[in-house]
Amino acid sequence: MGRDTMSRASPQSPRMLKRKRSGTAPLTPPLSTHDAEGARLLDRAVNVLSTAATALSQVTVLYQSDHYARDSLVRAVERLTKTYEAGGKLLICGVGKSGLVGMKMVATMKSLGLGASFLHASEALHGDLGDLRSSDAIMFVSFSGKTPELLSLLHHIPKSNTVLAITSHTSTGDCPLLMGRPDAVLLPAPIHEAEEISFGVCAPTTSTTVAIAVGDMLALTVAEAIHQGNTKQIFQRNHPGGSIGAQARQPVSGEEAEEEISPKRCPSMPSPD
Repeated sequence: MGRDTMSRASPQSPRMLKRKRSGTAPLTPPLSTHDAEGARLLDRAVNVLSTAATALSQVTVLYQSDHYARDSLVRAVERLTKTYEAGGKLLICGVGKSGLVGMKMVATMKSLGLGASFLHASEALHGDLGDLRSSDAIMFVSFSGKTPELLSLLHHIPKSNTVLAITSHTSTGDCPLLMGRPDAVLLPAPIHEAEEISFGVCAPTTSTTVAIAVGDMLALTVAEAIHQGNTKQIFQRNHPGGSIGAQARQPVSGEEAEEEISPKRCPSMPSPD
């Protein structure tokens, strides 16, 4: 037998091995919206969106109709307005997924011209608490309201600093994190059903969606109170990059171009009901 013939017949031939692998490992048919498994996965995916939408709808109704929630939002805006007028900033503190929510809030507030920074709870207990000045406010983000790292940190926050929190509770008295701080402001961020009931797993999903929405609500409301109609110009000034910056650089009308982009002094907020 010639050398070429032996090479073609050899079990070590890459071509032969390739044929063998492809023959013993058939491809799985792609998922389709028309087969049972594809339909099941789509139903599960849509249920996630539907659950988040329901949770956001519920928290919207809460801030539309609940006296405590509405009063808390007014007081939060008033406290933060005074903080910024005094040259202070907002430190946002959270752990785990709530910490990531806090980081997003910080980024949003900075882009709106509101001084903010993220404070890691554990690092704060090891020196980073020095970032907190007497004129600053601090906000905790915790769905349970009983995160151990935040509870440990709270004892070291001076009474003179404004304390706010975003938790699932609907009153300060029910929130373990704010016990002993009757002057603290709670922004409720509840969900209509536990995530383990919704999805079979208690991973932060619906709760973080609602917390982000409440944080956005606070940031935009405070920005409007401070900038008084100039929020758009402040945002454009602070976000010159990316597609948002490119859109902002498009030609505008003469009237818009003459608008002052520096923040106006904010008048005193009305007293809560």
